[in-house]
Amino acid sequence: MRTARFLSASWPGTKASGGFSHVRPGSSETPASRAFRSSPKSWASSPPPPRPASSSSTTSLPLSPRATRGWLVSLAITGLIGGTIGGFYLADPQNFAHNRLALVRSYRAGITGIKMGLDYKWSLRNGPEVIGQDAYEAVKRACHKRCAERLLQLCKDNQGIYIKLGQHIAAMVFLLPAEYTETMRPLQDKCPQTSEADIEALFRSDLGCGVKDMFSWFDPKPLGVASLAQVHRARLLTGQEVAVKVQHPVLDAYAPVDIATTASIVKLAKRLFKDFEFEWLAEELRESLPQELDFENEARNADKIRGLFRGNAMLKIPDVYWAARRVLIMEYVNGGKIDDVEYMRVNNVDPKAVSRELSEIYSEMIFITGFVHCDPHPGNVFVRPRARPLLSYIPFLSAFLSNPHNFQIVLLDHGLYRQLKPSFRLDYAHLWSAILAGDEAGIVDYSYRLFTANPDIDEGGEPKTTATATTTATAITRDGIDYHRLFASMLTGRSWDVISDRSGQGLAQVRTEHEMGVIQQKAATGRFFVAIADILAKLPRELLLLLKTNDLLRAVDESLGVSSGASRLHMLATVATMGWYCAKAIKDETVQEVKRQWRVLALPDGVLACWV
Repeated sequence: MRTARFLSASWPGTKASGGFSHVRPGSSETPASRAFRSSPKSWASSPPPPRPASSSSTTSLPLSPRATRGWLVSLAITGLIGGTIGGFYLADPQNFAHNRLALVRSYRAGITGIKMGLDYKWSLRNGPEVIGQDAYEAVKRACHKRCAERLLQLCKDNQGIYIKLGQHIAAMVFLLPAEYTETMRPLQDKCPQTSEADIEALFRSDLGCGVKDMFSWFDPKPLGVASLAQVHRARLLTGQEVAVKVQHPVLDAYAPVDIATTASIVKLAKRLFKDFEFEWLAEELRESLPQELDFENEARNADKIRGLFRGNAMLKIPDVYWAARRVLIMEYVNGGKIDDVEYMRVNNVDPKAVSRELSEIYSEMIFITGFVHCDPHPGNVFVRPRARPLLSYIPFLSAFLSNPHNFQIVLLDHGLYRQLKPSFRLDYAHLWSAILAGDEAGIVDYSYRLFTANPDIDEGGEPKTTATATTTATAITRDGIDYHRLFASMLTGRSWDVISDRSGQGLAQVRTEHEMGVIQQKAATGRFFVAIADILAKLPRELLLLLKTNDLLRAVDESLGVSSGASRLHMLATVATMGWYCAKAIKDETVQEVKRQWRVLALPDGVLACWV
């Protein structure tokens, strides 16, 4: 028997795979891409300090010490910025405009970070023991809101990966304070658009030809604009209609600077606030962004997931015709967003059936193939109406069809995937099986297995031990919070009372507004906020992305289920689907283990086939 602790892990880094072959139209090879410099964007600086009060005479009153310090700080910052800009110009006059704008972007981010840090330090200077718990929580919520507004403005001003960062925050509804997730929500729908002139310049820079050299028609109005790219409808010279994905040129110039700036600010915040555990945000950007910015990598991912689901007529992956690092030409597929219930009603599509099929597709990705699309927000998942197969109307034959419905689910944007290790995938299946069964000992055991031991999380904890057949796992309790229970709630978006309910209902219960309110209220309190941040900071990278994926899928599932009159039967179907795939993953691994042992004994597989 080994003793284990439900602890935390450091994150191993990964590297994107090699290039995707392509040929430039009219040439045998592609010239090296050159960094594209966008035109500088004007920005509004902070207003100057107020003038000191004047007397009736022409002589001004002396400045107060506080005002003097303000002027000196402003003067020092101005001198520092001016001197740095001058240094950039003298060192590299040709790239002066680029370097100046890079400095301005970093300056904005730094000032915003300082303002947020000072706001938290000042607003929360009196703890709950001084002003009372309720008053303290109210002050903290107000501070969250102010700082979230500052962060939103920074994302809008700097654009690029800052928009992506804001979208990442907005997606983690059950993991971060509501003040942040709700404030960042507008970034999911409104992203800056790249102009026609900039698109033309990108084509000539990267591909050596103009837009008109590749297409007989190119719609200047994009079908959709995201944080990293936008998609246009076009027609090839052959007459075939396609979708063209074009990366925002500004990202190539400033992404490395923005990532480094974000990481520096987060590290500084960690030094100032010992409970600040959001370094994983910067780490995730640094890990995932290069993969998402490489459209050749996206083409490879699309080919791989299409192959894994080749026999599943329910899922449509658009074909990729041509790929370069910043331009992707693919099959044009029409449809409506996965959360557009009105679109489904007009096309006679059952939203609850869509919800069940989406759950099944992602359960197969996570528990069976292990190759997971990690960005399933509504802009990346469409519903495509189609004629219902005639055989689907015959009850005993419809079960043999891979798609008996009158729709397909279309999966777009294949830039961000994770390949789960077999051991991780199996432990994750066991964990979900324990959660679905309300088995607390199993939750403790398999939560530990998904983490790598890290003694930092155990400081100040009060261990509680629960035994399983294979392991004695020690659950960690800190400040009255059981970490394994909190982790299960983070994973499911449900309260522990619902998860641990052994009456036969459990997660099949419809989530009520009261339950959601309780979860968000707890997440906003100091103790739970620190504990959630602690867990997020120590999660393995794969598990962090699965948490985000779960949140996105849960939001889609609820928008479909609630909008169409969700019932316990609908929730039960969703839970049953996940349970079936967990059981299949565990069974498949058990069979493989038996086969391995069987081969050790040098017995023929034909005999084994009679047993399995």
